Amino acid sequence: MSSIGPYAASGVGRPSLTRALTESRGQLDDLLVQLSTGKVSQSYAGLGAGASSSLAMRSRLSAISSFGATASTVTPRINLMATTITRLDDIAAEYKLTDPNEYTLTSGSVTIAQSQASVDLQEAISALNLEVGGRHLFSGRSTDVKPVISADAMLSDDGAKAGLRTVISERKLADLGADGRGRLDVSALSGSSFTVSEEASGPFGFKISSLSSEMTNAVASGPAGSPPGITLGLTGQPQAGEQIRVGLTLPDGSTETVTLTVKDPADTSALGEGEFRLGATAAETAENMRTSFDAALKTRASTDLVAASAMQAGEEFFNVAPGAEPARVAGFDGVYATDADRVAALQSATGLTSTGTAARTVSWYVGETGSDDPRKTAAATVDEGVGVAYGARANEDGPRRVIQNLAVFSAMTFSTGDADGKARYSALAGRTIERLGASETATDLQTMAVDFASAASTITAAGKRHAIAKDMAQTAVSGVEDVSKEEVSLKILALQTQLQASYQVTANLSQLTLVNFL
Repeated sequence: MSSIGPYAASGVGRPSLTRALTESRGQLDDLLVQLSTGKVSQSYAGLGAGASSSLAMRSRLSAISSFGATASTVTPRINLMATTITRLDDIAAEYKLTDPNEYTLTSGSVTIAQSQASVDLQEAISALNLEVGGRHLFSGRSTDVKPVISADAMLSDDGAKAGLRTVISERKLADLGADGRGRLDVSALSGSSFTVSEEASGPFGFKISSLSSEMTNAVASGPAGSPPGITLGLTGQPQAGEQIRVGLTLPDGSTETVTLTVKDPADTSALGEGEFRLGATAAETAENMRTSFDAALKTRASTDLVAASAMQAGEEFFNVAPGAEPARVAGFDGVYATDADRVAALQSATGLTSTGTAARTVSWYVGETGSDDPRKTAAATVDEGVGVAYGARANEDGPRRVIQNLAVFSAMTFSTGDADGKARYSALAGRTIERLGASETATDLQTMAVDFASAASTITAAGKRHAIAKDMAQTAVSGVEDVSKEEVSLKILALQTQLQASYQVTANLSQLTLVNFL
């Protein structure tokens, strides 16, 4: 049979009718799949030249999703850390309102303010032991370790390890000395003068820092010598109201002034601190001066010095450099026949030791320590080439100062029968208020808060960039992978019409014979 037109069973450069119908049917099937899925192809191979663009955009979307997951994990941590630091700052600031002269003791031999400090200490510790998803946020790299021990464990002894109260007690003995004069020697009167000198060089007790006089016929020389000393006395009678001032530096770096004031013998009112009456002779007046100074010295030792000693003991207990050991009074670990021997050894100590003290002293911070930037102990990548550092250690200066001062303030006890108790409490409270409200405490805490805020801001900015990039990538993917259902529907209708015509032609051809043709 001769071939007829392009639908011959065979022919050079002409598709067979069967193949044409098969291809058209395949195109219809593809269009139907596109209509149902909305996608150009079910595989990247079907995307042609758009495959590489689709793969690149989907990779970008995957990265954005990963960065978003990281941000979702890290952001709550940073926000909680910032809240903790803000709370510590608020606690410290609240003590500016504390009245250092409000001396009402509770059943626990502490004042109401001290009781509140104990509560605040526990709150501060709890805040620094913050845990999110099994991760302690203020423990540096040791995220599985609760960084700060409890308040009770911090203050009390633990077997052979001394707690804060013991460390304060040791330092108090060393600073007061055996006679309670703060390691100063006050000589007997020689003629019409006497000397006041430091017992020995070392960190303990009072240090004579200055001497000034506006008193007629006064002897006031020094400080001079090694160890330093001063000479006080008279060459004749002074005038009522005239003064000599002796400046003293205390262990915590604070200063106090003992003021000696001449009082007219006609004034029979009780003598105040440092006041002395004119005697019948210059020698008698000088003895009155010496007695007054000695009494004032003992009072200042029992009050201001004890408070300063406690503050310094707290500094040595809490502020320990990475890799170092806490400072303790030399001789604290000696072997003594009696407790009295131990006390005597501490009262005559001339220095501190930092050798072998870690094993004998309670560690208040048990998280990871290091000399590197605490922020770098935890980091997260939130965008291509963009990371945030948000680690922290509870022994950083800001949190440490809050814990330290609350602990020292709440550690000391008082008794109603102690004549110097109120003045000692006032000295302690005044120092606590000053330290908690000091600019360096606020600055250190606010610096940490700024670091966390900066990290949060970086994450927020990255999130905004990701939102824009995500929209662009999704649009690009859609442009390559998605189809217009309206367009596909038109193509299907056109192809169906074509197929219907082809089937009709096929049907007619199948009935065509040479006889019918003729």
